[in-house]
Amino acid sequence: MTALDDVALHAKRAALVNNLIQIADNPTLSVEARNAAIDTLAPAEVEQRTVTEVAPVETRAAVEAEQRSAIAANPVGVPGTRTEVRAGDLLASEVRAIGGAAGMGAAFTPAENATFVLDFLAKQSVIFRSGVNVIRTSGDSIVLPHLVSDGSAGAIAEAGTIPLSDPNAESLTAVPRKFAQGTRVANEVLADSKPAALDALGKSLIRSAGLAYDLSAFEGNGTAPNLRGFKNVAGIGAVSMGANGAAVTNLDPIADALGLLAEANADDESAVIVMTPKVWRAIMKLKEATGSNKSLIQDSAGSAAGGVTRALFGRPVFLSGNLSLTETQGTSGAVASSIYVYVPSEVYAVVREDAVFDVNPYVYGATDETLVTAKMRADILVPNPAAVVRIAGVL
Repeated sequence: MTALDDVALHAKRAALVNNLIQIADNPTLSVEARNAAIDTLAPAEVEQRTVTEVAPVETRAAVEAEQRSAIAANPVGVPGTRTEVRAGDLLASEVRAIGGAAGMGAAFTPAENATFVLDFLAKQSVIFRSGVNVIRTSGDSIVLPHLVSDGSAGAIAEAGTIPLSDPNAESLTAVPRKFAQGTRVANEVLADSKPAALDALGKSLIRSAGLAYDLSAFEGNGTAPNLRGFKNVAGIGAVSMGANGAAVTNLDPIADALGLLAEANADDESAVIVMTPKVWRAIMKLKEATGSNKSLIQDSAGSAAGGVTRALFGRPVFLSGNLSLTETQGTSGAVASSIYVYVPSEVYAVVREDAVFDVNPYVYGATDETLVTAKMRADILVPNPAAVVRIAGVL
């Protein structure tokens, strides 16, 4: 039995338990009526579970005793505990209980699957794909020391006194913020469909959480719960497409951005370039010469069958459809976007919690629905702002 099969079985058992509680606590029914009603509840599921799991059949008395203990421990009368499913192979890599309860909480993913969550998110997040440093923390914040400048050194005569000069340093604090999305799913859908239905839903939710992080990491205004993204970090390099913006007609803006990185002593040779698919489409249509059909960025002799490497000046280009297309540059109107050129080794993604796929079959028990959510907690730090250049006003 897979972890997703266990999720579906757990949802069914939760519904059974809820019915048991309602029957057992109904003062209008006699003891005989309660027993008769309980005996009619889901015999098929109990029988199947005995066969497939080779587990002892729970008697009615045992179930009632278990639920009385759960109700006593839980004032709101909700049996069991909420469970989390982390993304993994078909989003079933790991199932764990948040609170102390038997069942799904006893199942843990093998250790070798633990990194798949970040791997899956990396396929969706440009920030992670571009190769930034990833720092993990178990606290609600983390303080990182940062050298602002070196001390002063000089030529010293033989036997001369070595002057003392301290480097300048500062502390940077990262506060991971939550990025999440949820949806309510009818239990009939989970019970009647194959595991692929839950898998597809989980992938969609995790992708949304990753893209929300991307948007905030690039363009967040720094007002909680938003991150302070590249766009609003003080001291980053700037290239303008003009007072009112302009379309990309050549690669000079990219060359200017790389030049600014080099002038700031950043490792411009390892820089990456992030832009919207719309801008990349315009760049691919640039021609090598007037009257030529050969793309400016095409390596071959110009054949339409020749491929185009997604790179400019030897630096990889990443496309993000999550970047804003409604920025304003002068009188351009809300139709502009930005290109970001940065050195990944100078950027730090601080991760408090990887993307988690969470299934809660209890919160919407009254409507026989399950709450499915995906969430992650992370921040972005740019200790050396000069290692980031924004090209603004791209039409």
